[in-house]
Amino acid sequence: MRLYLIRHGQAGSRQDYDRLSEIGEQQAVLLGKALQDSGVSLSSVWSGSMVRQRETARVVLETMGCSSPLAIDDRWNEFNLDGLWAELGPRMLASDTVFARLYSQEHLDNPTAERRTTACDVHLIRAWFGGEAVEGVESWECFRSRVLGARETIERPGAAGNVAVFTSATPAGLCCASALGIDGERIFRMAAALYNASYSVLRWRRNGWFLESFNNAGHLAPAGLLTER
Repeated sequence: MRLYLIRHGQAGSRQDYDRLSEIGEQQAVLLGKALQDSGVSLSSVWSGSMVRQRETARVVLETMGCSSPLAIDDRWNEFNLDGLWAELGPRMLASDTVFARLYSQEHLDNPTAERRTTACDVHLIRAWFGGEAVEGVESWECFRSRVLGARETIERPGAAGNVAVFTSATPAGLCCASALGIDGERIFRMAAALYNASYSVLRWRRNGWFLESFNNAGHLAPAGLLTER
């Protein structure tokens, strides 16, 4: 059995992130064509419940002509970066001079910030990963447990066929890192490398999951549609 971990296409702006942008729609079409041209057939398909994940799944499956029903499991959702900004951001602006300086440089009056992960985002994520309690936001350990629990749901030793999961960068990066025995902050390095509408493939063997390929995005390069946020 092979598990295709698919990152959603490019999303909207920071102010309206949970939807596909026009570029994201194009990326999803190209991904569907690439999977179809490669002869990939899917025995089951899963998606997180986020709009950008479900929209990517819809476009890809329609392009492939795949009739497999889409199962929704919100354990494949991304962690809540908006929640970190809302709850942890103001505290760090008030107490962390480095964070405040970076925010002034990178976010104030800077419209291009919405299309990249900034140093401020990294500071917030590191604090959350390090155990900083954020009201209304699950801890890193809870996030990790739910994603790997979702993966366990589709683990069927001895099963054949291909399973696709439409998810986001951190869940996909976490699953790939787990297959390699990688833990800690290096998980986020793998997640940060993933392009929108890229796919990585895990192969099930009797000893568990093995990483077969990572961050496949060759279908996007000719059209100049490689994006990271």
